[in-house]
Amino acid sequence: MSLLRYDLTTNDWVIFAPERSRRPHEWKQALEQGEHPKRAAGPCPFCPGSEGMTGQEICAVRSSSTPNAPDWRVRVIPNKFPALRIEEESLRFQEGPVFRYMGGCGAHEVIIESPEHDRILAQHPVDHIELVIRTLQQRFNDLLKDRRFQSIVIFKNHGEQAGTSLRHPHCQLIATPVVPQMLRWRHRIATEYFDQMGRCLYCVLMQEELSAGRRVVAENSDFAAIAPYASHVPFELRICPKQHQASFGWIDAGQLKSLAELLKTVLTKLYIGLDNPDFNLTINTAPRGDEDEDYFLWHLQILPRLTTAAGFELGSGMSINPVLPEEAADFLRTI
Repeated sequence: MSLLRYDLTTNDWVIFAPERSRRPHEWKQALEQGEHPKRAAGPCPFCPGSEGMTGQEICAVRSSSTPNAPDWRVRVIPNKFPALRIEEESLRFQEGPVFRYMGGCGAHEVIIESPEHDRILAQHPVDHIELVIRTLQQRFNDLLKDRRFQSIVIFKNHGEQAGTSLRHPHCQLIATPVVPQMLRWRHRIATEYFDQMGRCLYCVLMQEELSAGRRVVAENSDFAAIAPYASHVPFELRICPKQHQASFGWIDAGQLKSLAELLKTVLTKLYIGLDNPDFNLTINTAPRGDEDEDYFLWHLQILPRLTTAAGFELGSGMSINPVLPEEAADFLRTI
């Protein structure tokens, strides 16, 4: 059973999900036997023909109307080891003067990107990438109908250094009953800038980057891919809409293909230029209730895992980046 505990020193919640890990003696035994603790043996549960291994299908894009049939193109299933569960309560409890906790209420879904086990997202045609993005948007909007969910985080872990446990390409989505402190912090900074300047901070940054041009990796009529001026990791990239949009859930259907085109371009450049690096991809969007506000611009962030955070980074919260974003952008533009 999952639960959340409140950390008074950071004003943030911590999710405890015991189901997601082996018991300590099982990890020790697996390592002694030379087994990778996260690598499942046997058939891939995400491949066609294994639909019965994944639990109740949430939705799918397929040619037939038969649930769990193997003719799907994109498939959404519940995570077998969820961080949070939709069946749990969101009530909060107090243990003494300083200890506070709540039930592990939320949702944890897996979006299987295609039936092809060894074909990564960058290798798919634009129309299929658009289908994946459309499915993510539909699940995002559907889960927001549940008033218990205050934040929905969409992410993709590519490669073991990025935290993936199954090789078959997939994205994930976690809905939480609270807004994580880091997201509140970003929204607060953007809100303060808007209150002072009357403009969206991220739109201003986008316009300045487009004017400078030095860190623009690729662009089309609707979106631009930028290596941010203060990139935290080497080859960090941010894809932003050129027109103000606060919420990923509100992207116009006609713009999804443009987003798919630019995402394919960027992922292909990383794949070729950096030899298929491990990376994390996240979608940052306005919180519930602020979908039509002017202070925030939703954006897609890609963080290659080329370096490892060590003592200074963990102790200070500051990043050390050995690659200037101008150099990263110059390199990627040539690919």
